[in-house]
Formats: sequence, C-alpha cells, structure tokens
Amino acid sequence: MENVKERIRKYLKILDENKWFIIIGFIILIAAGIPTYLYKQKKNNDFNKVWSRVFQLNYEVAVAQQEGPEKKTEALKGAINEYTFLKNNLSTTSATPWLLLELGNAQYKVKKYDEAISTYKEFINRFYKHHLTPVVRQSLGYVFEEKEQLKDAIEQFEIIAKDPESTYIKAQAKLDTGRCYEKLGQLNSAVAVYKDVIDFLPESSWAKMAKYRLEDID
Repeated sequence: MENVKERIRKYLKILDENKWFIIIGFIILIAAGIPTYLYKQKKNNDFNKVWSRVFQLNYEVAVAQQEGPEKKTEALKGAINEYTFLKNNLSTTSATPWLLLELGNAQYKVKKYDEAISTYKEFINRFYKHHLTPVVRQSLGYVFEEKEQLKDAIEQFEIIAKDPESTYIKAQAKLDTGRCYEKLGQLNSAVAVYKDVIDFLPESSWAKMAKYRLEDID
C-alpha cells in the first residue's frame, strides 16, 4: 500500500512540475482542432445553401416559364447572377459541380454563349472525372454548334463517344457528331458515324434516327 501511495505522490509531483507544458499542449490541440471543425461546418453550411438555392431558382424559372418568354428570360438572368455569386463566395463542396452545370445551362438558354463555354470548361477542368462531365461536354458541344464552331463541337462529341464511362449518352453524341459533319458538308464522315450508331444500338430510337438521316443523305 505504501508503495502505491509513493507512486501516486511521484506522479502528482511530475504533473505539478510539468503542468504548464501540459496546459500549453492542450491549448495547441484545441487551437488546431477548432479551425478544422469550423472549416467542416462551413463546408456543410455552404453545401446546404447551394442545394437550397439551386432548387429554389429552378422552381422560380419553371414558374416564370408559365408566364411567358420575357419572364423566363428575366428569371434566368436573375438565376445567373445568383449562381455566379454562390460560385465566387462559397467553398467547394460536392454541390459545386451541380452549381456550375446550372450556371452554364442558364447562360446557354439566354444565349450568353461565350460565358456558357467558360463555365462548362471550368467544370471540365475542375471536375474532370465527375459523372456529370459527359453531360457538360455535350452541352459545350451544343454551344459550339450554336456558334457554328462545328469542329470544336465535333471534338467534344467524339470525346464522349470514346469515353467508356459515358455509355448512357454515347449514341446521342454520335448522332450529334454526324449532324455536325452534315453541316460541314462532310457526308462520308456523317454516313460512317450514323452506321456506327446503328451497329452500336440497332433497336434503339437513336438507330432509327440514324437510319432516317442515312435515307435523307442518299
């Protein structure tokens, strides 16, 4: 028993002699943990804020659409301002790719093509492996097509067609490629792409559309 008491006294003496080192150590640990905690809280708050505004703005645009083209355009321009503010002022979260997609789509719809191109490219550069990337590439291709930059559009569509992760829009991208080749007057290339669509998904609606285009070319 006496040995136990002696060990306790020595332990308490060591604590007393080193109490300031211990206190400082705890302060350092707390100081290091607080910023990490606050950062995580901010990211959670920013994530919730982005999703909340995206849903709200989509609703507002849908309501405005029922009131006519002018109201819809007005709502889209307001959405662009809001999306841009959120992008520039909130931290990056898993909601950020969706925010960029919505921003690019809104810019596209009001024919701010150069701004839409910039936004879609930012998405691709920042979130190259995101599952939305093929959709963004397709939208980027459509903007290039609207601007009659058909070779740039074809480049985006062909990237999608070669991507093993983009199976769900591969046939559509091939049709888009063929359409652009037709606009360029490169009919042999268009025919090859349309035949590829038919071979790829012979019973699909995309194959039917490809057959229609082939008949029109002939």
